[in-house]
Amino acid sequence: MIKVQTDASLSNEKPGRRIAFAGVIGIILPIALLAWVALMARLFPDSPQCGEYIGCFGYLAQAWEVGRWVAVVLAWPLLHLLRVRPSWPVAILAALFLTAIWQVAEALLLVSPAEAFALIIFGGVIAYPAAAWLVMPRIPRKLLILAVTSSLALYACAFLLTD
Repeated sequence: MIKVQTDASLSNEKPGRRIAFAGVIGIILPIALLAWVALMARLFPDSPQCGEYIGCFGYLAQAWEVGRWVAVVLAWPLLHLLRVRPSWPVAILAALFLTAIWQVAEALLLVSPAEAFALIIFGGVIAYPAAAWLVMPRIPRKLLILAVTSSLALYACAFLLTD
């Protein structure tokens, strides 16, 4: 008879550890993006991304447009490296939550730029731990469906506000 071994890391893993490490990923990724912006502004201050009146705002805009999706892609290897299991579902669900959070931040940008920026920076601290908690085996699937539906509804409402 063939015996399949179960992954010991899943059975011995504590939920608090998984959620805490997911939160660490949620803060590391935006800090890495801001560090990239600061580094590029420092290394290339004469770039077309930098202007006389706005500073190097072009690098920040570039980090927002491209870097946020790079961060979403980099989340899976980082989650896997920190042994947040299962990594793929956490990364995908957190990406769904992040898109809703980012859409809300874009809707808030003209009304309250400071709060919108804070939501962009700390959105991962909300999305990744929530995703890590929702994909745990003993969490009811109805709760997962409710969270996904709520996230999609939040995205739709924020999208309507930005138009």
